[in-house]
This record gives sequence, C-alpha cells and structure tokens, in this order.
Amino acid sequence: MAEVSEHGTLIKVNGVNLWHRITGEGEAVVQLHGAGFGHYNTDPCTPVLADHFKVIDHDLRGYGQSDKPSQHYDMEVWADDVAGLLDVYGIERAHIHGTSMGGMIAQTFAGKYPQRTISVIINCSAAKLGVMGRLIFKNWIDIAQMDPKGPGSRILAELIAWQGLNRTLLSKPGHEELVDMIQRILTDSNTTEVFCAACQAMNDMDLTPWHPKITSPALVIGGDEDVMTPWETGPDGVGQQGIYEGIKGAEKYLIKGGGHSNPFDSTEEYNAAILAFMLKHKGK
Repeated sequence: MAEVSEHGTLIKVNGVNLWHRITGEGEAVVQLHGAGFGHYNTDPCTPVLADHFKVIDHDLRGYGQSDKPSQHYDMEVWADDVAGLLDVYGIERAHIHGTSMGGMIAQTFAGKYPQRTISVIINCSAAKLGVMGRLIFKNWIDIAQMDPKGPGSRILAELIAWQGLNRTLLSKPGHEELVDMIQRILTDSNTTEVFCAACQAMNDMDLTPWHPKITSPALVIGGDEDVMTPWETGPDGVGQQGIYEGIKGAEKYLIKGGGHSNPFDSTEEYNAAILAFMLKHKGK
C-alpha cells in the first residue's frame, strides 16, 4: 500500500493558495472532502488508490491550510478550483471522487467539465436537500455562530459524530476519542465565516440541472444508515437515489450498515468498491 505523506505544499489556483498533496503515479484522481473536514475526509482512501493512480488531495478554498477569502461560496466556485488545479499541472482529464459536500462539487464538476472527467464517484451526497437536510445544516450554522468556539464547538462535534458515523463504530469503546478527533479537525480546518457560508450553499443548492450534462461513468455510493444525506430525502429533495436516477448510465452501490462517513466506518468495503470502479474505467 502506498505511503502517504503528512505534508503538502501550497499552489496558486484561481488567485488563491491551495494546500495540496500528490501521492502515487498514473491517471489523476482528485479527491474532494466534505464541509468542515479538509483533506482528512478522504485520507483513508488515499493509500489504496495511490497504488494505481496519481491521487491529488487538497484543502478546498476556505478550509484547512488553504486560503480562506471572504467571498461568495457555492459548488461551482469549488468545481472551478478543481479545473484550475488540473490546469496548473497540465492534466487534461481526471477521475473525480467526492464525499458529502465533495460529492456535490463532484456532480457540478462532472456536469460543467464533462470532457475533463474520466469517471465520477459521488459518495453520501445530495443534489437538493429536503427539509431534514436543510434543518441539519441550519443547526450547524446556529451552533457555530452561537458557540464561542465556533465550528470547534464540542456540541457540534458530538452532533456530527452521531449524524455521520454508523451505530457499530459509535458503540465501540473509545467513541469519546472519535468525538475528540472530529472536534480537533473542525477546529483546525475552519473559520466560522466560511463554515457557515458552505452550510448555506448546501441549503440553497439545486444540482439537478447538471445531471443531464454528465457523460462520464458515474458511481453513486452510500450507506443505508446515512441520516445526514439519506438515499431518499422526501418529495422536496433529491438524495442519493435521485442522483442515481438522474445521471444516465450511473451505477449504484449501497453499503449495508454504512453511515454518512463510510470512508471511516466502512473503510475496507468502501475502498474496494471505489477502486474497482476506477480501475474498470482506467484508460478510457
């Protein structure tokens, strides 16, 4: 399994400095993390994928060690940064792997830049949030704005722990250490301004117009215990099932017992599924 460095470098993309790290060689895979978590979100996947691909991990604009400008944020802003990152390295096409909000960015990139997308993996995501989803991210905004610690709030970390991880992982000894880890990442990766802007961007989005424009192979993957972005959102939203139905020729993979953060709570099965999908479309 490929060795993954803890260190990365800053690179200028579309006027901002983005922290990024490249592991492995071959066709490019760009990994896109979820709201609040920086590149740590996809770290469990990097060493497995890097045995076969050039894996590009980065902190999105506004997160982690990347610049955090005060500006408008939406999925298209971050998708354009992916295109800019590829431009800097002269990479014409890449596999796109996004989890949670990263899956929303992945839908946008694959729809806006179909000619640059070899394949796209959309994990534990949504195209349009229903009432439950909008309330979840409104709660995140409220807590981050009211708590003196902002996104580093212990209450927020506990909320995200039960919303994001499956019952099996949370029932094991050491669940407090998981909450500690989430709180530490939230503290290190966020400012209150961008954290809240990203949550609002998710509440405002409707990504369904991008779906007919996606021409690459697509995999919609998620856990059946996902309460944050469930497969079925209700009539006012478009969840994982709706994404699968909206993208022509898409494949679907349901992880039994998987939660929202299946790269962490279902690591082996998740990595096997996404690697098999990318290998199937490698070189095409």
